[in-house]
Amino acid sequence: MVSLRALHAFSLLPRHGRASLAAEILGVSPSALSHLMRKLEAELGATLVLRDGRGLTLTEEGQRLALGLGDSFERIEDAVDSFKRRSRTELRISTVSTFATRWLIPRLPDFQAIQPDVEILLSASTRMVDLDRENYDCAIRLGKGNWQGVESALLWQEHLAVAMAPRLLPDGGALSQDSFARLRLLHSAARRGDWPLWMSRAGLTHPDTTSGTLLESRDLAIQAAIAGMGAIVIDKRFVMSELDAGHLVMPDWPVIELETGYWFVRSPVRPLSRPVAAFRDWLQTAALEGQPGSA
Repeated sequence: MVSLRALHAFSLLPRHGRASLAAEILGVSPSALSHLMRKLEAELGATLVLRDGRGLTLTEEGQRLALGLGDSFERIEDAVDSFKRRSRTELRISTVSTFATRWLIPRLPDFQAIQPDVEILLSASTRMVDLDRENYDCAIRLGKGNWQGVESALLWQEHLAVAMAPRLLPDGGALSQDSFARLRLLHSAARRGDWPLWMSRAGLTHPDTTSGTLLESRDLAIQAAIAGMGAIVIDKRFVMSELDAGHLVMPDWPVIELETGYWFVRSPVRPLSRPVAAFRDWLQTAALEGQPGSA
């Protein structure tokens, strides 16, 4: 039987042109490559290469064998590489932008460390994906958790608190109608109701309740707050790093709990795969550990 390793070594010669390079790719010494060529010649009963002191060159019979082999070993290598890629487990997640950028992505390396074979495909969208029909394994949704036809697990109930750049904090941080009314308010286009809701619960009013600087997303509103453009009302979990770094401060003002929360959801119709179960369990643990004020 002809040695496949020797055939593979031979196929590298016409492909790369130099015996030394072929030996390096194969992971053997030039002398070991030469030995493989002699072994193949003995098995086939033909002289395949010429040894002229400058390396190995193909004889006429060697060229005929190389032509017959074609790119067969390249196709084998491609097939093996493709199989290896498919053997990695994909986890397709749909989530909302603020959750993804402000909370999930900074923590995903921790999940990858404990599930290194899971390849994450993350999509951020404001629309509610159909987990039965669309190509997602699970999703993070913002709402009350009363969706039909999905299995859901609460990560945390949403809260709203006021944050601002340190220089904007009223003297002593005391909250009064006058000091609050002098603040500039920053609004997120997708969350125009947050400030009115917070003020209603806090018993305060402001001339910018329905006007003022408007940013497209909460992430942009956070950046504007860091720059000192005004105050934002946000869930503390989304600005923990900015608070820790001193870029923002959150005075001891009312914190209100909303009826909405962030939920892990999946379709109960689909089997619960190992990556989805691992991601769900990791999410719940990370959400619990990441609660404001937790150790």
